[in-house]
Amino acid sequence: MINSELPNWLDDAKDLSDNRAKWDWLKFKIKTSSTTYSKKLAQERKKQEEELNFKYQNALNKFQENPSEITRLEMDKFKNELETLYDEKVEGIVVRARARWHEHGEKSSKYFLNLEKRNNIKKHVRKLYLSGSFSTDPF
Repeated sequence: MINSELPNWLDDAKDLSDNRAKWDWLKFKIKTSSTTYSKKLAQERKKQEEELNFKYQNALNKFQENPSEITRLEMDKFKNELETLYDEKVEGIVVRARARWHEHGEKSSKYFLNLEKRNNIKKHVRKLYLSGSFSTDPF
């Protein structure tokens, strides 16, 4: 997507005289396009997760009503797909948490969620030293 849009963005930036302004323009366009793309992808993943949960629940109900090899295989198929989806979610959490270690097969997502939350809090500036005094006003 970025490769296809880059020539258009460069064409839009040709009126800018300063190379730094062009670079900032490109960074802005990449960021906005990436954000839009990521939100769309997250919505699709959420929809896929909901559909898989629904299919798994239906397959589970069928298996409980009529336990057979066919219904068990169908239920296992949806269960494996859900587990794969959840593993991908945990990997994303691990990356955002910037964990330096992650044992293969470990699924302690609560730890990584708390680590991600702590790192996010560290990013924010709570107070500044301005003109000889501390300011906590966000504006």
